[in-house]
Amino acid sequence: MADLISPSVLNLQGKSHFHCCVPLCYSDSRYDNTIHFHKIPKDVSLKKEWIVKIRRDEGEYFKINRTTVVCSKHFTREDYRSWTPVRKCLKKTAVPSVFDWSSNRPARRTLKRKILSDESPTIDGSHTMAADGQMELEQPLIATPLNITDEKEIITKLKEELQKIKEENKQLKYQFDVERFGTNRFSNDDSCISFYTGFPTYLSFITFFNVIQPSAKNMKSAYYEASETISLAGRKRGMQLVDEMFMFFCRLHAGLLEKDLSVRFNCSVPTVSRKIITWANFLYFILADIPIWLSRNTIQTLMPEEFKALYPRTRVVIDCTELRTQTPSSLVLNSQAFSNYKGTTTVKCLLGIAPHGSVTFVSTLFTGSMSDVEITKLSGLLELIEPGDDIMADKGFTLKKVLQEKGATLNIPDFLSNKRQFSVSEVENTEQIAGLRIHIERMNRRIKENHLFDTPIPLSLIGSINQLWTVACLTANFKGPLVKSWAS
Repeated sequence: MADLISPSVLNLQGKSHFHCCVPLCYSDSRYDNTIHFHKIPKDVSLKKEWIVKIRRDEGEYFKINRTTVVCSKHFTREDYRSWTPVRKCLKKTAVPSVFDWSSNRPARRTLKRKILSDESPTIDGSHTMAADGQMELEQPLIATPLNITDEKEIITKLKEELQKIKEENKQLKYQFDVERFGTNRFSNDDSCISFYTGFPTYLSFITFFNVIQPSAKNMKSAYYEASETISLAGRKRGMQLVDEMFMFFCRLHAGLLEKDLSVRFNCSVPTVSRKIITWANFLYFILADIPIWLSRNTIQTLMPEEFKALYPRTRVVIDCTELRTQTPSSLVLNSQAFSNYKGTTTVKCLLGIAPHGSVTFVSTLFTGSMSDVEITKLSGLLELIEPGDDIMADKGFTLKKVLQEKGATLNIPDFLSNKRQFSVSEVENTEQIAGLRIHIERMNRRIKENHLFDTPIPLSLIGSINQLWTVACLTANFKGPLVKSWAS
């Protein structure tokens, strides 16, 4: 006989509470004093029978000990030899038999049939015998004769219902595609496309995607970098390619966090992170193939009138811009990245634009402690300068001697030096250069409108920040003219 554990005795002793070990049973001695608990018997055969009945297997997640009990809800009245509110004694052969899965199981209609070719079955509600077999019915089966006309009507109605369901599914799928967060949802809303991606219209965004789509189909995910044989093209995508690019620009331009994107696009945070890195690397190499350094003839053709009147030989307007970063714990890295101008750790880039406003040069990112002159010499810009070119820059670019060796001219505002004030010509020259140099400041502002750069760059993103920044600079050329009057 299984040992009995009474809740009343349990409370007096102050020992640990008991909980029924049967699945789907929530009996607990803490909440119901009327339930009795029985330990699993020690007899091997009876113990095995109990375990089978309660559908549990001894192993890592289920071990039988002194607290493993079965409550009285799983036994019938006949399983007890004595039944009182205080004490209930099980019979020695009692086995639990009352469970939720047995009481909730629906009645089944089974048809066991074995009929030979010479059999003529007759359904009489009980059974049908054949020469070498039989048909057994656990429940009566009533046959309803159907004529050919009825069958045709039923088939026609079923086809109509099927067609109706297909149309409803198609409508629901369309509604889901429209309502879910993605490119299709904003196909008629240029303001939202501009807000999330930076592209001025949906047409410009989708045109950009159509240009890169043939190559994007074959790009490899950062998740598969270790295996060069597996590509995204051979793996079923959980997201459309255009939505992946849309998600990338939501991260870059709108500055949405990866957790936010995982909720919006219904995927995990690691998946978002991998796709962002993959698209950053892909666009970095794709856009790098576009020749953005324009020839002198092209620049002369597109040069605005204000440049033609004052500095007609200007080839490029340059400036350095900085991005704040998190402060590294290493003192060496901290000293290398610290910018005296910003008063914090930064990374610095040399940016160049043509007189008409398009980006024509983007350097890699350097540490914030480097000077503008040193970055210009290391960036590779000087190798592109030709004799007769004019370079327009700020005061910090003291490159006059270096450019003279290449036959080029440097146009920067005048220095006050030891003089107490500027002459009239120097003031006019400074104002003219400042009025034309303002366009590179506008381009810097356009690029930094990508809200990913609003906060200090986390150290976890340092490995990809060069690609992200370069993509932000190069895609700025796809966002319309820098000055509206230059559009014509």
